[in-house]
Amino acid sequence: MVTNKKVKVYESLRQRIIGGELKPGLPINEAVFARELSVSKTPVREALRQLERDGFVENVPGRGSAISHIKPQDIREVLEIREILEVGAAKRAALQHGNEELRRKLEEGRKLLAEESNQERVHEWGSWEDLHLGIVKAVGNQTLVDMYLGLLDRIHRIRTFYGKRFTQRRLHEILSEHTAMLDAIVEGDPERAEQAVQSHLRNAGAFLIGLAAPERE
Repeated sequence: MVTNKKVKVYESLRQRIIGGELKPGLPINEAVFARELSVSKTPVREALRQLERDGFVENVPGRGSAISHIKPQDIREVLEIREILEVGAAKRAALQHGNEELRRKLEEGRKLLAEESNQERVHEWGSWEDLHLGIVKAVGNQTLVDMYLGLLDRIHRIRTFYGKRFTQRRLHEILSEHTAMLDAIVEGDPERAEQAVQSHLRNAGAFLIGLAAPERE
């Protein structure tokens, strides 16, 4: 029973952290969480230990536990792993000329580039993280997909926290970069796909770290 309650608490807190409801640096009060979730402190404490192992909770000397901050090094590490996985996936997907889903997204991207005055649609398409997952899925390797899915919590958390601070210029760059990635894959050009994905992820890293660094100074 305690294990089931721990899972319930863990999933609730994890989603609230990833979704940005529980902000980085927020002090953790076990009694408050226990009351909110109608459980004792024991499953809350166990869930917090798991969240700490996952990197979502940190111990602050002299102050107890808190929701972990997103440090520049965290962003670098996530993007480094993404580059390792996504560059290889894009090259393999290009050998197959992608799939119907990627071809459809390419056409959407091209249309948006031709009508950049539609700011709302640019934001919606440019922030669509499923595009990256779609490229990974196009390879047809479930183990690779599972490995990538293991990163999504961290990817979503970073994007949720910093997404509202993306400039219009950066959103248009994302649109162009995504379209270039898809074009290379659909056209069956592995080398160009590699360059496009690598360039996109490194540009994303530079932009995000630029946002994160001042907060940690």
